[in-house]
Amino acid sequence: MRTWLGWITLASLLVACDGGEDPDGGLGLDAGAGLDAGDDDAGEPGCDAGADPFACEDLTPDPSCPASWVVGLTGTVQAADGTPIAGARTQACLRLHPDESLVCLPPPATDADGRFAIVVPESLRCLSRAVMRVLAPSQPFAATYCPIAFPSAVEPIHAIAEPYVLHPVTAATAPPAGDRAAPRDVSFDGDLVLRLAPDSLSLSGDYDGLAGAAVDPAATTCFARGESFDGAFVFSPESGIEGGAEVSFPNAGGLAPGAEVELFVLGGLETILADGSTLEEAELASLGVATVSGDGARVEGGAARLPYLSWLVYRAR
Repeated sequence: MRTWLGWITLASLLVACDGGEDPDGGLGLDAGAGLDAGDDDAGEPGCDAGADPFACEDLTPDPSCPASWVVGLTGTVQAADGTPIAGARTQACLRLHPDESLVCLPPPATDADGRFAIVVPESLRCLSRAVMRVLAPSQPFAATYCPIAFPSAVEPIHAIAEPYVLHPVTAATAPPAGDRAAPRDVSFDGDLVLRLAPDSLSLSGDYDGLAGAAVDPAATTCFARGESFDGAFVFSPESGIEGGAEVSFPNAGGLAPGAEVELFVLGGLETILADGSTLEEAELASLGVATVSGDGARVEGGAARLPYLSWLVYRAR
């Protein structure tokens, strides 16, 4: 079961990726404000938390919870160059113990130093696991998803030590929309080409706003779970692609013609794979095998089609 709390809806989250005409991406955030805990209903009635978003929270663990008891989350968001990102949104998606139901909390805004604080509502504090979705409304960055690693003896306020890193994107080169049902080649940074139709963008629908970037595959650390990859691409805005997009990119590794390359996608908001199954947030799924073209110039995805614009990563087999 998937639940969205408070004023956040799937539509507004997608607007947040693309920004539209609203300078805060339709989310009503004030990037100049102090720490925003993201949950107006938490805490004791009549308590004024002041500068400490957790001042009104009972930090006593529930002895009936055999899993991770989490009252709050803190951390930072920065760009790939280390610059703090103000006005980023950090959305915690929680898997509750024991039924594994999914609840995604309203995402607070980071302050001028890229810091965030999230208060977990009292009824949602017994967690099996959690994922953080991070995005920067109306700023040229791709969203990312990272599992939250809770230690065996988690503190009630869990401080996430490593900053979440967002990667800048540049506008794609796309033909005019024209016949929106007709597939066409859209070129992204790094000479990645996706063949898709504007109407296939099932969530955002923002064909004209497509953007992306090639990034260092080492940047996959937060979700790779120890696996290594040869290359990675990020996209904005997030969107499903009905029927998937054909994929082609340069053979940067100099692999021999006919060599096989495995493609993977990172699970996002609503990632539906080719077999109709749903890929969880921050999980990687193999899309199948691409092959190096006969002239050795490019890696061609063939039947391994990209179903969602989040992260596309690959490695030689």
